[in-house]
Amino acid sequence: MGSSLISKLQILTNDTDGVHGRPIEICNEASQQEHIQEHTNEVTTLLSAYSRLQQKMQELLTLSAEIEAEMKAGRIALSTLQTGLSRESSSLTIPAPGDIQPVATTPDHTQFTFYASCFGRFVIYYRGSPLKLCSNRNAQAMLRFLIAQPDHSASADTLMDMFWPEDDADVASRKMHVTVSILRNTLRGGCNLPYHFILYKHGVYRLDPAVSLHSDIEEFLSLYHMGQKSTGEAAIGHFEKACALYTRPFLIEDLYANWSFVYREQFRQMYLHMSDVLSSYYLALQTYDAAAQWTMRIIKENACDEVAHRRLMRIYTLQGRRNDALRQYRTCQRILHEELNMQPLAETEALYQAILKGDLEMVANIHM
Repeated sequence: MGSSLISKLQILTNDTDGVHGRPIEICNEASQQEHIQEHTNEVTTLLSAYSRLQQKMQELLTLSAEIEAEMKAGRIALSTLQTGLSRESSSLTIPAPGDIQPVATTPDHTQFTFYASCFGRFVIYYRGSPLKLCSNRNAQAMLRFLIAQPDHSASADTLMDMFWPEDDADVASRKMHVTVSILRNTLRGGCNLPYHFILYKHGVYRLDPAVSLHSDIEEFLSLYHMGQKSTGEAAIGHFEKACALYTRPFLIEDLYANWSFVYREQFRQMYLHMSDVLSSYYLALQTYDAAAQWTMRIIKENACDEVAHRRLMRIYTLQGRRNDALRQYRTCQRILHEELNMQPLAETEALYQAILKGDLEMVANIHM
């Protein structure tokens, strides 16, 4: 049986007239063409996938460039703000020690028809009671944005780009009209007042100026600027009232919104500046409890402020709280290592050594 098969194979392979060999050639050619087609399809699929990948990479590069541009603009804005604060700080006259105690105030919502609280969670009050807003997130965010603007206005294009950036202009415009209508009805229904609340003219939306609206951020800015222009206890009083308004960072709901970043950092830098002035004032006054409270506020807002850590070490030592002062040094050391991978500065080490040695004179006279 085996020899019979071998004989047939030999006949097929040795055939010279083409009768028996032709089918094998045809089969081979068909198989090769099928194999080539499979590879061609595979290559085509890979090229298509590669093209899509290149397109995605280009989109990511474009997005990265846009993010970098926004970050650069933010850094420039922060640099300008810090320079301005530094100049204002250098021109501020710190009052001489006197008989004054820390002031803690909370805004009186009842004295205004409408009052918007923007530090922390957003709340709008009508005659002292919280106003229930609609559940539409874009409507709520639009209201917060308009209230935060110095003139309480924004162009229609700005609002459409902010809330419906992916939609066509016509679609975004319709959505905006619906959202504004929802917001108007919510505000009108919550207080039964005959106001339009949001006006539209020449492509700009603005809050109705007939509505008596105040906000904690307006109070904060007003008190800050009055403190900068004042001297003595008047300046300290303005700063304390402004800081009392800063209960939490600006608009927690919009923490990741691009537009709120510069505002939030501006208020934060002002708060830190005023807290620093107040801390220094009460330290000079030897009112150590108040000085410690204001210094701890600085550290709570900016845990890596080494100057504030040194000041608190000094305050604790002058209060006779040596262990607390040493503990504060270790806290400072740990935070700097964890957050910045840095060691305390030489000035901090020198103060630490002075506290260890009990050199109160050095501690009392050390320059912060």
